[in-house]
Amino acid sequence: MQSFVSIDFETANENRGSACSVGLIRYVDGVEQESFTTLLRPIEELNYFSWRNINVHGITPDDVVGAPEWSEVDGEIRDLIGDLPIVAHNMAFDGYVLSDLAGLYGLPTMDNRRFCTLRLARKVLAEIPQKRLNAVFGHYFPHETFQHHEALADARACGMIFSRMIDDYGVDELERLCPPTGLLKTR
Repeated sequence: MQSFVSIDFETANENRGSACSVGLIRYVDGVEQESFTTLLRPIEELNYFSWRNINVHGITPDDVVGAPEWSEVDGEIRDLIGDLPIVAHNMAFDGYVLSDLAGLYGLPTMDNRRFCTLRLARKVLAEIPQKRLNAVFGHYFPHETFQHHEALADARACGMIFSRMIDDYGVDELERLCPPTGLLKTR
């Protein structure tokens, strides 16, 4: 089985560069090996919290007072990810958050191979009507729960889903079903 890092972000507002929380987990042979999570203080020009986002994840401006900015944790996150593939449920969101943060802070982008469990679920799980993270997780793990919209819990759910997909379909088939999309460049 292939090693990978699952990732999830929560944002303060509709701007992808307003990350206010991140969770990452490194998996080796389907087993969680190391994790990292932190609240983040969004960069000053994007440091406003919309009521809509607060209602989703519960993180408020008071929660991130004293939290690090992305540039303060980037090195630790890069060390955890290394050259492993990055997996997210809706990479179209989380992948752009990762790339947008690099651009906002003048850091190099991470050119790692990326996989999206949402895209994969749309291709291999026709039997379930909804493909949201909690629905796909419930399909694979019907007797387990997680705290949806908490970054580390979402990263863990995504990693468990991807590990199961590797078991069911194999890495080669997942590579074929989820080709690279060009998310590696900042906008």
